[in-house]
Amino acid sequence: MFSSFLKVTSFYTDYLKNYYGLYPMVIDRTYEEQFRHLMGEGYGYADFFPRYLEKNYSFKAREIIHNATFLQEAWARENGSKLSGDELLLEQIAAHQPEVLMIQDSINFSAEFIGRIREKVKSVRLLIGHCCSPYTSLNLKAFGKYDLMLTCSEKFRAELSRAQIRCYHFPHAVEASLLTEISREDTVSGDIIFIASFLYRNEFHRKRIAYVEEILKNDLPLKMYGVLEEDPWLKLKMKQAAYMYVKSAGLLGMKGYLNNPSLRKIAQLKELPVRSRYSTAIKSTLREDLLFGRKMLTEISRHAVGFNLHGEVAGEYAANVRMFEVAGAGALLVTDHMKNIRNLYEPDSEILTYNSMEECIEKLRWALENPLEAREIAIKGQMRTLKDHTVEKRVDQLYDILKKEFS
Repeated sequence: MFSSFLKVTSFYTDYLKNYYGLYPMVIDRTYEEQFRHLMGEGYGYADFFPRYLEKNYSFKAREIIHNATFLQEAWARENGSKLSGDELLLEQIAAHQPEVLMIQDSINFSAEFIGRIREKVKSVRLLIGHCCSPYTSLNLKAFGKYDLMLTCSEKFRAELSRAQIRCYHFPHAVEASLLTEISREDTVSGDIIFIASFLYRNEFHRKRIAYVEEILKNDLPLKMYGVLEEDPWLKLKMKQAAYMYVKSAGLLGMKGYLNNPSLRKIAQLKELPVRSRYSTAIKSTLREDLLFGRKMLTEISRHAVGFNLHGEVAGEYAANVRMFEVAGAGALLVTDHMKNIRNLYEPDSEILTYNSMEECIEKLRWALENPLEAREIAIKGQMRTLKDHTVEKRVDQLYDILKKEFS
C-alpha cells in the first residue's frame, strides 16, 4: 500500500508562547531533543498519529510542527538551510519524501502552496487535508487541491461534498496514555470546570458567552479557564486596517498577502474586527492560567462536572474536542444536545445534555446536588471514551481510509 507518512500541523500560538516561556533552555538543543521535549507535553495530538502508525502498522511516520519557530530553526541549522516559514516547510516535506502527506491545519495554506508541494515532492501519492473550523472561499479552493479532506463535523462534510470535494467524517479524540497517567483524587472539587475560548464573532462563541453569563447569574460554582479576545485600541485598529487591505486585495485579484502568515490569519475573518465587550462577571471569574495537554486533563479530572457548549459554526452537530477531553478525564460531561450526540455518547447514561439555557442550569445544578449519581454517569462516559474515542481508534479509522483510497 504505502510505507511512509508525514503529518504537518501548527500549535496554538499562545500555547507555544507559554511553552517556550516555561522551558527557554530547550531553544539551544538539537532538533530531535527539542521535538521530543515538545511532544512530551502531550499538547493537542502531539505526534501520536505517527507513533500509532509506526507501532500498529509498521510505517515510517513523522510529524512537523511548522509554526514552532525555534524547533524549525534547529532543523534548518542542522540541514544547512537558510529558509524559513512556508519555504522551509516545503524543503522539509521534500526531505522526508512521504508517500502519504496529511496537512492538519489546511486553512493556513493556499491552493498555490499545495500545488507547489505536488510539483516539488513527487513521492506524494496521497495528499490529505483537514478542516474543523470556519473556512473561506479561498480555503475552499485550496481544499479542492487535496486528494481528500477529513473533517470533525458532519456539517462540514456535507458542505464540502456539495462543493465536489471528497471528504470523510473524522471526529476528534483524546489520547488514552495521557488519561491513564492521571491519578484522580477520591475527593474532587464541587466546582464546574469549563475550559474554552470566548471569541465574540459570528460563527464562534456569542451563544457560549450568553450561557456562561446565565450560569454565573444563577450562582453556580463555575471554575473557568480561557482566552478573551480583547485587543488594545492600537492593535484593534491595525487588525481593522489589515482586514480592509486583504479584502480589497482579494477583490482585485492580488494574492501577495498570502505569503504573510499574519495577513493569512486576518484573511480568515468574515467580518471586520470590533471591540469585544465582556461582562464584569466573566472577566472576574476567568482565570488567567493557561492549561494545555497533561496539565489541562489533570485539572479537569479534579472536578466532578465539566460544562461544554459548541460554537455557532458547529450548527446541529456535536464535534468539538472538549467533549472527549472532559468525559475522558473522568468529569461528568454536561453538553448541548446535538443531532448526532447519540453516535458519540448516550445521553442521561454516559453524559448529560441540554436543549435550552434553562435546562442547562437545571442539569448542572442536578449534577452538583447528586454527586453519587453524577459520578456513576461520569464513569460510564469515561469508559465510552476509552472504548471509542481515543487517538489510537482514530488512527485505525485513518488506516481504513488509506486502504480504501489505495485500493
